[in-house]
Amino acid sequence: MKHLTLRRLAIVLALAVGAVSLTLRDHERAEASLSTFYARVEKADFRAARKSIDEAVRLWPSNARYYSWRGYAASQELPSQCPAHGAPLDAITLEQVRQAAADYRHALEPNSRDAVAHHNLAWLDHLLGQDREARREWEQAIAIDPGTAIYHLSLGFFLEETGASDAAKREYVAAIELTPVILDSPFFTRYRGRFPERAEAVVLEAAANAETRLETSDDPILKARLRKFYLYRGDLQRAGELLESSAKDLPNLPMVWFNLGEVRRLQGSREQAWACYRTAQFLDGGASGPALRMGEMYNQARQPVPAVEYLRSAAQKWAHVKPVTAGHNTRLYGGVPQPIDDLLPTTLVWYTTACQASEAYKALAGLLPDNKLYASRSTTCESVPAPHSGREN
Repeated sequence: MKHLTLRRLAIVLALAVGAVSLTLRDHERAEASLSTFYARVEKADFRAARKSIDEAVRLWPSNARYYSWRGYAASQELPSQCPAHGAPLDAITLEQVRQAAADYRHALEPNSRDAVAHHNLAWLDHLLGQDREARREWEQAIAIDPGTAIYHLSLGFFLEETGASDAAKREYVAAIELTPVILDSPFFTRYRGRFPERAEAVVLEAAANAETRLETSDDPILKARLRKFYLYRGDLQRAGELLESSAKDLPNLPMVWFNLGEVRRLQGSREQAWACYRTAQFLDGGASGPALRMGEMYNQARQPVPAVEYLRSAAQKWAHVKPVTAGHNTRLYGGVPQPIDDLLPTTLVWYTTACQASEAYKALAGLLPDNKLYASRSTTCESVPAPHSGREN
């Protein structure tokens, strides 16, 4: 009897070990499918990407992150940008929106701290005309991760669209305080064109807030942000002073060196500008700004071969913007590092960050006039659609 009991226990343990082993293998295969999904998204092969993420969900149905990615993949078949509130959707598109929203809600059930899921669900709710729910989701994303500027911008776009311009301004100020490089984005260029007084008020308030905080702090990051406001306003001396101070305190911060290069370039100090751009490129090989400026400087020096090389590099780097939320997602979920951005609408990250592509393509078109592709892309930044309207603002 004792031997029979031990035998049964051994069988139960063997089955349990086998089940765990199968589960682990399924999880490994699911992560491999996620890696394939990333690769296919980077090539804009969204149909194949959808198959990969469906397989990952099948293999690991309790992984909340996979549902977020499936909602993202489903959203690629929607119009490229969210249309204006009230725009009609056909039955097929409406069902796609609902499916994508359902996946994001599924992802939030076990992990309500996923700010990206809240943000993206807000855009889908807005697309469905569920504006109360959309605003609540954007506000939840900001509450979870108030330091991500793009969440403030999304809520600001929505508030501006609904006529709440003062509330929109507050979100724009918050975003620009966090990430002053937004001042170089297609979004702010258009905002300034439509509402020059509002745009100026946004910049002044963001700069004033930074200056006030600097009175009680010697934070080098704050100095580095404040210098962008001075650079934007043309106060090159003050911008240069702050940037030099930041470069001493934060010698490994590439944007400090790039912006110091911008100051020196505008001051006519060509050699100093070049040295700053080289340092910025060394610190961040994926940044397009330094490559653009060095390409332009080679072009001005009548050295077309390196000019073309750097300008092409600038355009390619711009097309591979670093994920805004990758660090947050890695901390939240672990697993395979995230190489692609996951925000909706998909052009949001390009719309709200500095865009060097047009300048690079214009210069390339001048150097290689027989290449019609460069000329056709010389308005790339101007063609990035507004994320909440589906049409030019």
